[in-house]
Amino acid sequence: MIHRIFWNAHVRREKLRDRNPEKRIHTDLVFREILPFVREGVKVLDAGGGYGRYSLELARRGCQVVHLDLSPRMLREAQELVREAGFENRVTFVCGKVQDLSAFADESFDLVLSLDAPVSYAYPEEKRALRELCRVTGRTLVLSVVNRLGQLPVVVEREIHLRKSLALSWQFFKNGNWDHPSFFQAMEERMPFLARFLFPPLHAFLPKEIVDAVEDCGLEVRRIVATGSLTRLLSRRTLRTIVRNPKLYEEFLELSRLYDAQFEVLGVGSRVASGLLLVAERKHSGAMV
Repeated sequence: MIHRIFWNAHVRREKLRDRNPEKRIHTDLVFREILPFVREGVKVLDAGGGYGRYSLELARRGCQVVHLDLSPRMLREAQELVREAGFENRVTFVCGKVQDLSAFADESFDLVLSLDAPVSYAYPEEKRALRELCRVTGRTLVLSVVNRLGQLPVVVEREIHLRKSLALSWQFFKNGNWDHPSFFQAMEERMPFLARFLFPPLHAFLPKEIVDAVEDCGLEVRRIVATGSLTRLLSRRTLRTIVRNPKLYEEFLELSRLYDAQFEVLGVGSRVASGLLLVAERKHSGAMV
């Protein structure tokens, strides 16, 4: 319930995030990871698709997309974007959770996407969500989650500001769980509307943790990337300069794609978006090219 309330209240904010150069770069890098598996007629599940950041572009490229999200307001926004673009016949909308895909048969999608960390926000059912996503994957899964080590500095900053303590930061470092502390829960019980403003509970993953979890579900991880690592290390001024120059931007995206996949930076990732992405394939399937 907390997660639905939060995302229902943040449709406009989520769209405005794309104006942030760091988030724009992150989105374009993620799309580069998806594109090798996209072709006309491919059946795609966009699980936790939000307002349609990826579904619309996939429909534009001829994919048949099932767009699933737990937020009715996000779904309405996505439906409007798809309708305005004229692709209603290519996208089906479903209100639901990534941890319950029982409406879909095993291996029923060529390509399964769960981007911008729906699995992390499925906490405390993040393992169930992973099992469900892997179950419905026929060929390829592209998944992003919150990067535990990359988000630890954010948690430390927030806790120091709010409480001048590191108790929650230690907990997040050890188990990856961001739970609402008791004083948050007490406020929510007295004032339920606060759920619209308090960042919802989540589970953040270590690189090996997410790889092992996906491979335990029968898929083989082909690539893991700490998306946005290079971007995070540059100044806002530098990023604006890069984004405004189309030729430079394309070159930077390719440099980032290679840099972010280096073992040494897998614990970094984006500060403003899900910072850990993997590509996995069902072991009996060939690569889609």
